[in-house]
Amino acid sequence: MGKNKNEKSDQKIVLFPGLKDRLLEMGIAHLDNHQFAEAVEFLGQANEIDPENPEIGTAYLIALYESGNYEKAKEVCHYLLHQGIGNYFEIIDVYLMILIQLSNHEEIIHTISTLLDENEVPLEKIEHYKKLLQFSQNRSESNNLQFNQQANIPENPFFLSDNIKENIYKVAQLSNQNIYPYIDELTQYIRNKSAHPFLKTMILNVLKEHGVEKEIQVEKFNNEGTFIPVQLPQIFETPFYIVLLEKLKDELENNNPTLYQQIKDIVDRHFFLLYPFELVPEDPILWCLTYRCFGQELYGETLDLEKIAEEKQVNAASLAKAITFLKKLEEISLPII
Repeated sequence: MGKNKNEKSDQKIVLFPGLKDRLLEMGIAHLDNHQFAEAVEFLGQANEIDPENPEIGTAYLIALYESGNYEKAKEVCHYLLHQGIGNYFEIIDVYLMILIQLSNHEEIIHTISTLLDENEVPLEKIEHYKKLLQFSQNRSESNNLQFNQQANIPENPFFLSDNIKENIYKVAQLSNQNIYPYIDELTQYIRNKSAHPFLKTMILNVLKEHGVEKEIQVEKFNNEGTFIPVQLPQIFETPFYIVLLEKLKDELENNNPTLYQQIKDIVDRHFFLLYPFELVPEDPILWCLTYRCFGQELYGETLDLEKIAEEKQVNAASLAKAITFLKKLEEISLPII
């Protein structure tokens, strides 16, 4: 005989005795072992069985947060808070952490302000909430300011001509101006292989002064790299520059202070042109000797590089290549300085 078609709808799912507790136990064990994906799986099943259970709900929420599933964790927070399940301020604390991860500072401001206005915050939490409120207010104001600045698109491009001196003067004035209307054009200029390296360095310094935190691609002298301007060191404060100058100073300042000062000026120009890159290879001994030879040649001396390299135990081909590179840099820097 056949079964009644409606019989299936009258059937109830029978759960194994203690299944909910077993799922909770396994979920918490995974949570304690930092196996958050597994914890979410077990606690999620337990939560489906008993969504009103405060222990399960709180553990499930924490597992979601720890696993990085912030949107789902936010949904669970709303449910627990609206249904009055679990410790209210424990849930609120997790909710605020979720909002921080989502950068939802407006909602943090609204939530904490409401709690403080209603005078329901426990005394031990008031100071923490006030600090978090101030932090979110600052971030919100900063985000709004940056949005308004970026929305202010100029009608005319920043670089109206290819005149290098004119553009140097314009970039120099940006130190005290809002750069965000021009930031795309400025970063595009830095990526341009044919753009002048002196001006690229000036632009990088301006971006650094204005605290630009986004990654910028830079190309100079067949070097390519990605940098965050605000994290860049000062041009003349890098370890390599300091060691190189100290070595030149030790070898030249007492014996030939005029030559030392001239070479130092040249080094400064070259490091400015190369920034944020530096001389390659990063060998102070090689480059100290290279700059000494380069400086002596400027005074008209004829040098036997093979002999000098042998005496100083430096590879002669590397020394000749390094001097050629300095001459290339000097051809670029001399007309500008």
